[in-house]
Amino acid sequence: MGKSANEVYFAGMNTAQGFLSWFNEIFGGCKKIYVIKGGPGTGKSRLMNDIADQAGKLGFETEKFLCSSDPCSLDGLIVKDLDIAVVDGTAPHVYEPSAVGLKEKIVDVSAFLDPEKLGIHSDEINALLSAKSRKYKTIYSYLKVLGIYDNEINTVCKNAFLEDKAGKNITKLLRLLKKSETYEKRILPRSAVGFDGEIVLGTYAAMAEKRYALADICGLSGDFLQKLLKITDDKKISVYVSYSPFSPSKPDALFYPESKTAFYTGSESDSEETVINMRRFVDDKKLRPYKPHLRALQRLRNGAQQQMEIDFKAIKRLHMRLEEIYTGAMNFEDKEKFTEDILMEIFD
Repeated sequence: MGKSANEVYFAGMNTAQGFLSWFNEIFGGCKKIYVIKGGPGTGKSRLMNDIADQAGKLGFETEKFLCSSDPCSLDGLIVKDLDIAVVDGTAPHVYEPSAVGLKEKIVDVSAFLDPEKLGIHSDEINALLSAKSRKYKTIYSYLKVLGIYDNEINTVCKNAFLEDKAGKNITKLLRLLKKSETYEKRILPRSAVGFDGEIVLGTYAAMAEKRYALADICGLSGDFLQKLLKITDDKKISVYVSYSPFSPSKPDALFYPESKTAFYTGSESDSEETVINMRRFVDDKKLRPYKPHLRALQRLRNGAQQQMEIDFKAIKRLHMRLEEIYTGAMNFEDKEKFTEDILMEIFD
């Protein structure tokens, strides 16, 4: 389904409902799964990138899964041609092994840590971990507040939502979509909120030949995509689904691989897009009395998001210090030899 030389997604994300993980759904169906254990700065992401690089050299297709907090790091990787997954198994990345030693192999890179070098910093490590935990609790409070604001904006705008008109537009769009021989629905998030604010990946648009960008200032695109998804689910049309970190019960993008057609909130691509303006489905007369309230909600939302981004930058500084400590205690020479053994095991 939906081949691309550079498929990149998230496998979990920070949301208004806390950290949501789709690790088991995404990786659990693979024939062989390497579960990587280790602390920050121990080379988990580097190991996954080395495996991805080797797969690329051999001409194998991969799907990469970025860390939602730190998109510079990997949370997971699937080598599609070999049906092999490599996944970060360190909290909060929850992957529950079902058959260790048969299907799954635990790879513990913390074995290359020098306990004495690490022990020198034990008090600082505990303080950093405690500070990160407190900051994340604050982050989730802000995300919950943002979710409340988004829900209120959505509720207000739905008073003026022309559902019949939107439904007729969706019926026209359905003509573009082909039914699959084998139905498959994959949750592959393209959005996340982390150290550097909101990140939206362009994979869906890159894979599509037909692109529909939903321009939305009314908070209705999620309802539009949810209605489209419900119909295509009923018709068993295969789909990739991305959910919004701010409203995780609603999609922010859909990709239909058989038809190579993508629908997504906002503009994702420099390529040709068809814009669907959600204002087409709003009765402006009904919305007009609510506009002052909507402007006030948006101001409050913007303030909460700005403060959340400040706190995320504080978490990034704490995380980078943790990585610095752990990196200084690692024996990377032995770890690189171990990486060579893993590469031979996977690809030879």
